[in-house]
Formats: sequence, structure tokens, C-alpha cells
Amino acid sequence: MQKVFSHTFSQNIWRILPHPDPDINEWAIELRESSEKKVSFAMIDLSIPELRWQVTPEGADWWTSLTAFSHQHIFLHNYRYPDLPQPTDLLAVSALDGALLWALPNYVLVRTLEGEEVEVATQKGEKFQYAQCDVHTAALSGASEKMKQLSPEIILKQPVRYKEGNIYFEKLSSFLSEIMGISKPICIDYLDERPYMMFSYYIYEQEKIVQYLLIVTDKKEIVFHEQLSEGRDGVGQSTMLLKNGILVYLKNNNEFSSLTFSY
Repeated sequence: MQKVFSHTFSQNIWRILPHPDPDINEWAIELRESSEKKVSFAMIDLSIPELRWQVTPEGADWWTSLTAFSHQHIFLHNYRYPDLPQPTDLLAVSALDGALLWALPNYVLVRTLEGEEVEVATQKGEKFQYAQCDVHTAALSGASEKMKQLSPEIILKQPVRYKEGNIYFEKLSSFLSEIMGISKPICIDYLDERPYMMFSYYIYEQEKIVQYLLIVTDKKEIVFHEQLSEGRDGVGQSTMLLKNGILVYLKNNNEFSSLTFSY
């Protein structure tokens, strides 16, 4: 196991999406700075590894959000009416350089498809009208009755969260206590990729919540232990993902890090 890559952003990491191809180690990232209401998007390529680009695409604003990653395109939703919690427009950004490729007003992404198209929809009165959209030109064609199959699922493993009261939480807590002397974790995110076991756990330290990442082997050998954040007001969302033998995890809400496993 070795540390592959780490990059600290000036903005907080809001969302990350991996490329759907299990053999491509690219990650699209949505970044936000709440105080200044700024949003940007970035691409990290772990096969190099490097931050490929970070941009605020033309037409994007504070309400723009990352919605999908497919066909070497990143798809963003715009919210033209912030008071209404539903997207109104679809933007496509190049995964190669972050350039805005096209904007499709009044359409939203429904799902990605195999080939060179995605399924989109626009609202007509009370109903939605569906169409296929060419990812390169944004040209629309009528949705056929026999839709193409969905893009292959990403081979992505996400942790399971365990809290007090769950029988497995008690077992994992006992294991952490045995290995690290940890007592009374608040909750535990657990991911299993034998021979490795991964724990993202939260504990109280000086009346503040602190998060750690622990990786041990099935022989109880500690191979990695690192503090991910401190002084938290609460427990965050899941902060680690495993794809193609690479564990991606977040530190302090703004640092993207990864580890590669040797089997």
C-alpha cells in the first residue's frame, strides 16, 4: 500500500464522481466556497496522478451542480429559479480541459446511455417529454420505444455506516477497542476489501468530534491510520470510496487523497 496522490483545494469538496469505466481512474469534483457563493469544478486523474484542471465553466453559477460523468463529458444542472428546487437546464463540460461544450436550456438529464447519447427530458405542461441527446452536439432525437441499455455500472464500493444499537456496530467497536484502544465511537463507516478492512470512525476528543481512517489486514496488522478531520460539529457523509484497487478519501472537507492497495 502506498499514498498515491493528495491535493488540497481552497474550496470545500461538495461532491465527487468517478468515471464509469472501471479501468479509468478519473474523478470529477464539485467545489464550493459558501462565504463568497463561488462554485467550481475540477478533474483529478489518478493514473498520472495530477489535478488536470479546475474551472468555473461559462454559464455556471452558485446553484449549478454536478449530476453525471460519462462519455468523457461532465454533465451539470443549472437552477434558473433558485426558489424552486428543480433543475432547469443541462450543461456539458469536457473532461479533458473543463471547457463548456454546450448548454441545453429547458432540458434535464435523466440517465446516461451506452454509445454517444444520454436521455434527457423537458416539461410540457403537466408531463415530461423525453428525448435522446447527442453528447457531442446536443442534437435531440425522439426517444425510441426500445431504449438502449444503461451504461455499465461503475465498479465502486462504498462503506456501510453502523451506529449504536446495531449488532454489527458493537462487534466493530469491540474490534477497534482491541486494535487501537478506542472506546465509544459515535459511528463507524466500514468497507471490506480482503485482506484489508477499512474503518472511518468518529469519536469525541475534548468535546469535539474527530474523524479517523484506519486500515488493518485480516491478520490485525495496522497498515494505515490517519486523522481526517477535527473539531467537527457533527458526523459527515461517507468520506471514502473504493474503485479499481484505489481508495479515495476526503480530509478536512477540502483535501482529496488516495491510496492504492497491493494484493
